[in-house]
Amino acid sequence: MKPPVSDLPQDTRTAAELLSGMMRKELFLISNRSLVDPRALQSELRAHLLYIIGLEQAGVLFASGPVLDESGEMTGDGVTIVRAASFEEARLIAKDDPFVAAGLREPSIHRWVVNEGRITVSVDLSNRGGALP
Repeated sequence: MKPPVSDLPQDTRTAAELLSGMMRKELFLISNRSLVDPRALQSELRAHLLYIIGLEQAGVLFASGPVLDESGEMTGDGVTIVRAASFEEARLIAKDDPFVAAGLREPSIHRWVVNEGRITVSVDLSNRGGALP
């Protein structure tokens, strides 16, 4: 699906003017490269999930999940995006992941500045359900 951009060519703002109104929310992206066959992660999966859920409940986690290949198969890699005050804090969060602590994954940390995008959330109050369309 090609995004609608029909109004954009008439926009005369400079790049600096466009950037000035953007979110500029600083987060940290932790790219975790698997050092083992994906099946070997099973030994620490429960501990990893509890760790990630704990980050979520503490308000530290923005998003996290596995990386799949073209066919939808697990690669063993994963991405976790966190709210942290510094690279050092993000490194500590990455290091404490049970997959990393067990030597199953190697993290690479990047400062990520969110400028553009749209987040849509649907919340059903009657059943505590929700969705990200």
